[in-house]
Amino acid sequence: MLLNYLKIALRHFRRQKFFSLINVLGLAVGLAACWLIGLYVQHERSYDNFLPYTDRVCAVAFDIKAGDQEAFTTNTPPPVGPRLVEDFPEIEMAARTFNLGSVVVQREAMEGKEAITFNEYENALAADTAFLELFGFPMLEGNAASALDAPGSVVLTESMARKYFGEETALEQSLKINDYPYKVTGIVRDLPTNSTVQFGFLASMADFSVVERFSWSWIWLQVDTWVRLRQPATEQSLASLEKKFPAMVRNYAPAAYARIGQDLTKNLENGDRLDVKLLPLGNLHLGYTDLTSRLSTLGDGQQVGMFAIIGGLILLLACVNFMNLSTARSMKRSREVGVRKALGSQRSALVAQFLVESLLLSMVALLLAALLASVVLPSYNNLTGLALPPNDLFSLKIIGFVLVLPFVTGLLGGLYPAFYLSKFKAVEMFKPAAGRRGGLLSVRSGLVVFQFAVSIVLMLGSFVVFRQLEFAQKQSPGLNREHVLVIENTRHFTSPSAREAFRQQLAQLPEALDATHATFLPSLGSFGDFYEPEQGEDKNAVVPNLPIGSFLTDADFVPTLGVEILAGRNFRPNSVSDSASVILNETAVRAIGWKNPIGKWLRYPGNANQRFQVVGVMRDFNDASVRTTIEPMALFHEASKTYRTWGSYIALRLRPGTEKQAVEKATALWQKAVPNVPFDYDFLDATFARLYRTEAQTGSVLSILTGLALFIGCLGLFALAAYTAESRTKEIGVRKVLGASVASIASLLSKDFLKLVVVAIIIATPLAWYVADDWLQDFAYKIDLAWWYFAGAGGLAILVALLTVSFQSVKAAVANPVESLRSE
Repeated sequence: MLLNYLKIALRHFRRQKFFSLINVLGLAVGLAACWLIGLYVQHERSYDNFLPYTDRVCAVAFDIKAGDQEAFTTNTPPPVGPRLVEDFPEIEMAARTFNLGSVVVQREAMEGKEAITFNEYENALAADTAFLELFGFPMLEGNAASALDAPGSVVLTESMARKYFGEETALEQSLKINDYPYKVTGIVRDLPTNSTVQFGFLASMADFSVVERFSWSWIWLQVDTWVRLRQPATEQSLASLEKKFPAMVRNYAPAAYARIGQDLTKNLENGDRLDVKLLPLGNLHLGYTDLTSRLSTLGDGQQVGMFAIIGGLILLLACVNFMNLSTARSMKRSREVGVRKALGSQRSALVAQFLVESLLLSMVALLLAALLASVVLPSYNNLTGLALPPNDLFSLKIIGFVLVLPFVTGLLGGLYPAFYLSKFKAVEMFKPAAGRRGGLLSVRSGLVVFQFAVSIVLMLGSFVVFRQLEFAQKQSPGLNREHVLVIENTRHFTSPSAREAFRQQLAQLPEALDATHATFLPSLGSFGDFYEPEQGEDKNAVVPNLPIGSFLTDADFVPTLGVEILAGRNFRPNSVSDSASVILNETAVRAIGWKNPIGKWLRYPGNANQRFQVVGVMRDFNDASVRTTIEPMALFHEASKTYRTWGSYIALRLRPGTEKQAVEKATALWQKAVPNVPFDYDFLDATFARLYRTEAQTGSVLSILTGLALFIGCLGLFALAAYTAESRTKEIGVRKVLGASVASIASLLSKDFLKLVVVAIIIATPLAWYVADDWLQDFAYKIDLAWWYFAGAGGLAILVALLTVSFQSVKAAVANPVESLRSE
């Protein structure tokens, strides 16, 4: 019986090549898109599953409120990890990491190999000795429990070991990191892309005295702290443990705050907050959208959920297309069904025949989808920032999901026409179809509306994402980001005077307009700490203390970056007196409460109550993503030496169009000045663009999915228009004989479809507005949803539908009426 079903199905496909091809193509595109999105969702939800202690490891976080400033962050102070282990038996061990930023790694000459030097970024960490053991990272060589015990120890990943030593054994070999000698004491297996913690090498924490120097501080939030519990973490056990932490904070943190002149106990009583939280490693990647962290691997759970929904909608659109064409073509087979019922076929046999045909088409579509997904995977990796190998498409993690898809689509596409047609009696199947068309027509109309409503929502969503991204990248009042060359690693000069000589050489290049040195630059971080505004003679009360982010810089910072001074002045060139000066932004002045800030004073408890006089107020500018509000910021003159930091950059404003020549000349000057350190550079607008990598990926993926949704919808619309024209051939012939014009006939055939698109626009517009407005709520600074966004999306949908339908309509309208009126 099954073989007979297959023969009939194949015979039917041969007779209906055009419609079968469109059915298979639309379904294959939908399956391939759903397959790839499913792979992405599975990858994002599998973070850290490769580790043996995932269910017991937690990141330590601080939930902070100081005045009007709030933060939820994994940036923690040095003493919290050791204190947690000592005071709470539920915690088995703790380890801290300290981000080293950019470092210079040197491997000295070896037998047959010259010395090599590398700049390493974002993959260099200092770690406590328990770090490797706490996570259970798989070691290829060395002992995880002791590899980081001794000063001068470094652990490499296997890829970094190959990078530095080739195929030779790396264990016990020597390296220099920032000119400090290290011995390789362990090799870790390369971390997969779905690891929250990523590193290229780990240096012993014992070599970084700055961490030990702040072992008293509960304010210096410069390390990440991890703990491993003795039992798997549950919501109840974590809540019970966290209830004990406030007593720890009140016992140990006030003394640290007192050293900088603050009364933490009083601040907490007045509504401030300093809560210690434990965040399970398994939830860390997607579970905390409002978390501030140095971890660059944190994802967006909302985005993953959105893509999963869109993947399901794309597949549903393909199934709708499949069902639409199946119901449309099924009416052509009414006489076949009638004959088979007259010859004694049972309803179950007819249902089985339709389902076999539908499932067969789905299996063919799946094979084509596998080919499409394999071909598209490299581009998909570039789009999403993943590195998924081709074999992941057919891994056990995803293949079960994929194999279910054709059965789901086959059933969705075949059930309705199968049960609808098979329910009629044989005599009814030989009557004119008009009496039976209402149900199918209304279903097909509803499905077309659904397809275009989804397409319009996706179209508007991608447009809003791109508009917000454009707004974010160009939103720079008070700052000029364009044509600014950023030179990194300038802390490797032998002295500040050597660095200043290099800056002056750059400033004298014909391509240069200005050059400045700063510890940090907007979008590349800042130094943050608490400062105490002095009341002075101000009658309005000012805040007792305020967290302020800052740059240590020179008098050239303001002109180089186009910072706008609203009141007061900039630093004076070569002015010794400006070592006690500060320039605040508008937000800092408002937060403090000063009415006339020029001449007022700030004290810095973190450096023996060093005092700074306000000499200028600068316009607010975003130094981070527009998702966050502008924070209080300050410029301190580098002559103040008020704090020390790893950060050190030179920014060079260039004449437009001279970027290539400037880079070449800067490279030559660098190689003369710092020959042992590779030259690395960037552009300030590019560093800002990377802040919106997630939004850029979202916009790109949305635009592609919108295109796919429109393609699938138009494919079905094209086939339905062809079917409609074919089913109304004689009507068209009669109209032409009676004098109807080509335009009127084309309009007649098109308007029914365009009405459906208009209905889709009416349904989609409020839904699209709600979704877009909800997404924009995550941004502190955002675009307004203008009416023409919706009008444009609707107009584009109508245009696409009109172009799709008009081809078949015009083709039918210009056909010879003699052919259409010829007797069967």
